[in-house]
Amino acid sequence: MDKTFIIQPESGLQFDWTAIAANPSGHHEPKLDLIAYKALYINKIAQARARGLEPVLVSLPIMDDSRYFAYITRGMSMQERMNVLYWLGGHTERLRNIHALYNLSLFRLAATQCVHIIDITSLMLAEPNYDKLLEYDGVTLSEAGETLVNGELMKVQVNEAAA
Repeated sequence: MDKTFIIQPESGLQFDWTAIAANPSGHHEPKLDLIAYKALYINKIAQARARGLEPVLVSLPIMDDSRYFAYITRGMSMQERMNVLYWLGGHTERLRNIHALYNLSLFRLAATQCVHIIDITSLMLAEPNYDKLLEYDGVTLSEAGETLVNGELMKVQVNEAAA
């Protein structure tokens, strides 16, 4: 059976950061909450199976919380940046935790949907200079990151062809 990789680079890090900067004490939901995120994947898995393909999930790449914070608050005043940091509980690490929550949900989803998952997160973290695998925004793969991930995906395809 032919495989199809299901890659959704977005995670729960998509918030209205301007609204958060304006009202850091308010309740703010991600643009794609965890329930919708899982539903998106379940739908993609069902579509792949309906086409006779074997779905294979791909975990989320790593992220750099400090660089992402600088990216999402670019152009904001110091007070607005402090407001966003306040909303995050005083630590940019909260961004990494949100990202990890969505990534872990993929592994649970793979188990419940009986699909394989390729762990690019661990692959990237094992690199000695893993920060070079990301662009300036802290979440987009750099050319080196894309090369590493694509190499891993090619291994899966080659191993499947050899089997």
